[in-house]
Amino acid sequence: MRTLTVRELNRRTAGVLDALERGETFELRRNGKAIGYLTHTVPPPERKPDWKAHFDWLKKQRDGGGGFVEELEADRRRVLAREIAMGSLA
Repeated sequence: MRTLTVRELNRRTAGVLDALERGETFELRRNGKAIGYLTHTVPPPERKPDWKAHFDWLKKQRDGGGGFVEELEADRRRVLAREIAMGSLA
């Protein structure tokens, strides 16, 4: 891995890109600190959360009788009952 400053990258962009095509890797530095890497490898694809599967799992937990979701719902009912008793909700 070769070290490269931002100034060198600015001045020799075409040569650095040619080296990247050949498979070389560079550590990019600014003011002596590493700020990133230039490499020929492809980054892994970005994973997005599967919310439908997550909510289906939560529903199964609730239907199973208890668990985390039941605790949340019981807590919500306690807060609602306290607010009604205090007159906060009509």
